Amino acid sequence: MIKDVKQDVIKVKYKGEYITIEVTKELSIIVPQINGELKSSPSNYAFLCLIRDEYIYKRDMLEKEKDIAYAEAWVYYKESSTPPLVNDMVDKKAMLSKNFVTKQEKYIKAVYKANQLISICKAYESREKLLQTLSSNIRKTQ
Repeated sequence: MIKDVKQDVIKVKYKGEYITIEVTKELSIIVPQINGELKSSPSNYAFLCLIRDEYIYKRDMLEKEKDIAYAEAWVYYKESSTPPLVNDMVDKKAMLSKNFVTKQEKYIKAVYKANQLISICKAYESREKLLQTLSSNIRKTQ
């Protein structure tokens, strides 16, 4: 079962501090504490969104750095070869340049982390809707 998988911990760095997010724990619903969870839900969700937004920004900046590294390598190989290389060969050389490969690896990691946080925020939105429904149902039965 999914609940038996224990690989649901995400570590992030936010404002210089490392934070561990236990996904299952954060998304679990404890019925006797629904009212308290409803009260704390907006601030918890806002905090998760702040972390998500920081990682999306980081991802976007790394994409820009990667694109610049590729462009610099492309121009270098195009201008420095005699006789001039065909564009296809210049593309391949640029894609293999150390600076581009390093930036691309960092970018891929940032995309992965941003996507994880986006998914957690979406799950948290579903959790909040479920909490509201449960709370409403409990009030109706009392």
